[in-house]
Amino acid sequence: MLIHSKTLFGVSNESLTAPQIGEGKMGNKIFKIITVLFVLVLIGCDQNPFDKLYDPTGDGALGGGWGDWKIYDDQLNTRGGVMLSPSEEHQTFAEVTGNPRSGTKCIKYSWDGTRLWSEKDGKLVNWTAAILIVAPTWQEYGEEKDLSPGDYNKITFWVRGNLSSGTIRFEGPGPRGSCDSTDELSLLPAGWVGKEIELTNKTHLSQAKEFFKIVFDGGGGTVYVDDITYTK
Repeated sequence: MLIHSKTLFGVSNESLTAPQIGEGKMGNKIFKIITVLFVLVLIGCDQNPFDKLYDPTGDGALGGGWGDWKIYDDQLNTRGGVMLSPSEEHQTFAEVTGNPRSGTKCIKYSWDGTRLWSEKDGKLVNWTAAILIVAPTWQEYGEEKDLSPGDYNKITFWVRGNLSSGTIRFEGPGPRGSCDSTDELSLLPAGWVGKEIELTNKTHLSQAKEFFKIVFDGGGGTVYVDDITYTK
């Protein structure tokens, strides 16, 4: 909100004549008091109010409400990061400008199909995943966020690409094997097609460590993803 300084402080910049000295002192006191109050109001506000546009889960969305939340549209709007699993080898994850579904950029994720070592499984595995995580970096993975106040029922998104072999699926928050996900897809469309994940496990939403996962299983390929949205 823009406030005109004269209207706010009630003090003129004109020189004070002798009869106005007492009034000037009183005006200076009022000026100081209002200045202090103004600074306190600023301190009480968010340091970066634009964060509310990008992430409604911090202090609530605009005005304190939770509306549809587009977690990716030309940028990642989660304050979190990206983690590649089971390791970063033989995979690429990037934003690209070629033929996005909307805006100027979309996500591109590729795996060449090479089996990778999984510390958790203790063996070579034939799957990989790109995970949009709550934590800012993979080293801090485990940080949680409560998405349940949003009453989100599904995640909608758009995909295109190709698979060399195997399948691909897309998952919401929750542990591997028990989270909500799409069916396994053995083909990806050449042009943009809308998909959705029904969010049925509200416990996973209240203890979310991940926002969205892309999982190649049994073989590699390249997938493009755009306009990922939590919706009601």
